[in-house]
Amino acid sequence: MSSMYYLVMQTPDEKPDPIENEDQPNDHRYRMRFQWHDLMEELIEDGRRRGLFDDLQGTGKPLDLDVNLFEGDRALANKLLKSNDILPPWLSSRIGVTAKIEDLRAEMVQTWERYRAGLVQSPGEAHRQSLKLGWDGACMRWDSFIGNLNREIESYNLKRPPGQPEVYKVRLIDELKRISAPRHLF
Repeated sequence: MSSMYYLVMQTPDEKPDPIENEDQPNDHRYRMRFQWHDLMEELIEDGRRRGLFDDLQGTGKPLDLDVNLFEGDRALANKLLKSNDILPPWLSSRIGVTAKIEDLRAEMVQTWERYRAGLVQSPGEAHRQSLKLGWDGACMRWDSFIGNLNREIESYNLKRPPGQPEVYKVRLIDELKRISAPRHLF
């Protein structure tokens, strides 16, 4: 690839172009590289002094902060959902799933406290066996509930939009550890 150079002849009565001044291009390059913020502020201030910003559209009117520039083609749908207090399906699914997880945990804590108190005050072996069977039944019921809940969690995780956190599956063993309860009483 060859470069072509052009020689520009200047007549003696012409003033040199200010850009061709040796100091100015270097100064301009330096400022654009290292002091761009100050240069931009100076340019904006110069434009303000010259009146370039005087008759702009919307001057003196409040900003519309409800407009989301990142919505794109979903703007109308989001506006309709918001004005009618309707949640997107993925969000209502997440709220339902997390509410079920919280309810399960509250029930497990309450049940474990009742069984633990019963073990401390158990009058005999027959009562302890009854508590053991009852606790085992509660754990099996929770295990079945957790299986259904994990299917809902999988469904939510597939529906959620990118960037939204996923909900982790629930495991009975982990939930029992959370409340310091054993899986089997004896």
